[in-house]
Parts: sequence; C-alpha cells; structure tokens
Amino acid sequence: MFRSLVLGAALFVGTPALACPMPGASTYPVDAARVDAADGSKIAISVEGMKCGACANKVVTALKGLDGVIDAAVDYQTGQAHVAFDSTKVDGPKMVATITKIGYPAKLDTAG
Repeated sequence: MFRSLVLGAALFVGTPALACPMPGASTYPVDAARVDAADGSKIAISVEGMKCGACANKVVTALKGLDGVIDAAVDYQTGQAHVAFDSTKVDGPKMVATITKIGYPAKLDTAG
C-alpha cells in the first residue's frame, strides 16, 4: 500500500515536467539581445497561454516560418515576444494572427 502511494505521488509530481519540458527558458535574455541587434523593424507582441519553454519554442517556430521574419525571441514567463522583421514582407497583424492560429491569444504590445 505504501509503495503504491509513493509511486502515485512521484507520478503526480513528475508528470507536469514530462508533459511540457522547459527548454531554453534561461536563453531568453540572449535571444532578445540578438533580436534587438538584428536588422529590420522591431515589434513586441503579448502572448497568452504559454506555460513553458516548449510553448515559447512553438511560437518562435511559427514566427520564423513567416516570410519576412528575421529573428524572434519569446519568453513564456512574461508572455512577451520580440520580433525583428522586414516590414515590406510581413506586418504585426499577420504575426499576431499566426500566433493566435497555433493556439495562443496574442496582441500587439503598444507599451513594448
């Protein structure tokens, strides 16, 4: 009985980490500095619903898949995305629509 209880507790505690690992959470400051140094226009986007680094990576991948996006950095903890882009090829509303389409409500960050 005790062994089952310990096993159940271990699975309960360990499952969230297995379900959504947090790769790259500590790389955000470096990634954001790289975006700031990149050529092109810059934009900040607020993204809701990210729970971990894997969620942020999904948003980065979607953004970088857009023609005209030069680089992107996303922080799941603050819900912020910073993007360097070619404004002749892509705009903020298209980036917001792309992020929303993959399941994360987003909006242009007018403060950022």
